[in-house]
Amino acid sequence: MFQVKDENAIVLASESTRRVDMLRTLGISFSIIPPDIDERKKKDETIREYVLRIASEKARKVGTHFPDKWVIGADTIVVHRGRVLGKPKTEANAMEMLKALRGKWHKVYTAYCILNTSKNVSFQDVVETKVFIKDLTDEEIRRYINTSEPFDKAGSYAVQGKGGFMVKEIKGSYSNVVGLPICEIAEVLLSQGILS
Repeated sequence: MFQVKDENAIVLASESTRRVDMLRTLGISFSIIPPDIDERKKKDETIREYVLRIASEKARKVGTHFPDKWVIGADTIVVHRGRVLGKPKTEANAMEMLKALRGKWHKVYTAYCILNTSKNVSFQDVVETKVFIKDLTDEEIRRYINTSEPFDKAGSYAVQGKGGFMVKEIKGSYSNVVGLPICEIAEVLLSQGILS
């Protein structure tokens, strides 16, 4: 679909299969280098500050090793009533999260940072999407948890997977909920002449 001016110009600072798949929708080649950073939330950070800091740290960490590349870092969080819902550690944890989300709206924030260290150029933003989960029964939640899909997903569900059955409405970017706001990413890459 798009052309990359330099086949080796883009690095995705993530090992998320969802982010890899989303970036591949542009039809471009890129390298995948997962960073190792501390993703814990700082005490006084707002939700937006937190998710943007993590995305930026991912890009910067990889960017120090590949200064001539365009590095893309991203982070996604699910928030319900001001509470960050991470990846569930147990079935009970997943059940608790999905019960809290059922029949309600929540927000998904994905921050991205695209940088080129040698050019001293950086673009970053936070994209917000609202998601409504249908009024799930306890049995529907149990069956979904039994698929094991919730366990590596923030908020305990995957809109692009089996969990799609529970998403009644989305206001905003679908790709943002998956984990990479592809429209915004493409706009930056096009504006910088990385894609054509």
